[in-house]
Amino acid sequence: MSALTHRPPAVNRPDGRESATGRAGGVSGMVWLTWRQHRWALLGSLVLTAVLVGWMVYLSIDMTSLYHQCHDTACPPFSPQRATLWADFGPIRQAERLGLVVRYLPLLIGVFIGVPVLAREHEQRTLLLAWSQDVSPVRWLWTKLALLGLFVATLTAVLSAATQHLAHVYSNIVGGGLFDESSFLVTGMLPLASGVCWFAVGVALGAVIRRTLPAIFAVIAGFIGLMLGVQWRYPTLMKPLSVYQRLGQPGPRVADPNALIVAGQIQISPDSVSNVFDSPGHEVTYADLHRMCPNLMEDPNSTPDCLARNHLLTYMIYQPSSRIPAFHLILDSAYLGLAAVALAAVWLIVRRTSLSAG
Repeated sequence: MSALTHRPPAVNRPDGRESATGRAGGVSGMVWLTWRQHRWALLGSLVLTAVLVGWMVYLSIDMTSLYHQCHDTACPPFSPQRATLWADFGPIRQAERLGLVVRYLPLLIGVFIGVPVLAREHEQRTLLLAWSQDVSPVRWLWTKLALLGLFVATLTAVLSAATQHLAHVYSNIVGGGLFDESSFLVTGMLPLASGVCWFAVGVALGAVIRRTLPAIFAVIAGFIGLMLGVQWRYPTLMKPLSVYQRLGQPGPRVADPNALIVAGQIQISPDSVSNVFDSPGHEVTYADLHRMCPNLMEDPNSTPDCLARNHLLTYMIYQPSSRIPAFHLILDSAYLGLAAVALAAVWLIVRRTSLSAG
């Protein structure tokens, strides 16, 4: 009988425990095997998540206390509270750096937890041993993916909750909207969806490439490419609203502090002007603007008052904050859909993998 169809007996070790071969069968054996193979990555992830969550909770409490000292408004210039908040390594800068770390955590998950699941088995040629035990290749795969995926989902869910709270505190103090890139891309459970996605993609790329280091480089390239794509496209996932805004009057961001301004910047340079319109909606030329504001170049500080005095308009394109949940849902669904595709690809690859090839 070949080694692929024969079930090897459990081998008793001198210390009374069964060998890894004998313990491979059953859920408990798979739990032990998964822990044995991935314990350092799991422990590192657990420690890192605990540090980040604890740090964010501490910052949220500290920033909220300073915010209350300023009577729940922006702290006045030169006040001790403002100096503390905006110090070089003060709470504001720490919160910004933590947000950046959270955005890159899914990459670490894909590299250190996702890729080794199959790439290391291929590279070390241990699939023949792993898949000739009591557990079939497909069951071996889904059990490991379920255990590791549940671990990843739990950690990223806790991290998402802490990041969401810190982003709201940061927005209240700084005045930045929750639709802005720095806050939007780490709220709405996006760390959870992205973490699960890159775990699955890491497993898939490891199964396809079958070498750990090349698969890691592929994950890094894919992560950076997708991240840049999301940053570029997320403001227009839904058709934005637009309005002609009279200069000198409150715009959409004042009425809706969490709105996202997609376009609407005024540019004035020698001999050119853009995004400035008169009352009927005709674009103002540089000559027209110079006639209205003769001291345009001599005294640039007077330009805003001059534009408002002449009832000029700017064309504002924006996304209202009421669309934030819908945008988060779109991106969460896209990440989870990509994870489902990656897992389906892994399943097909495992089903067709030749054990003799290792």
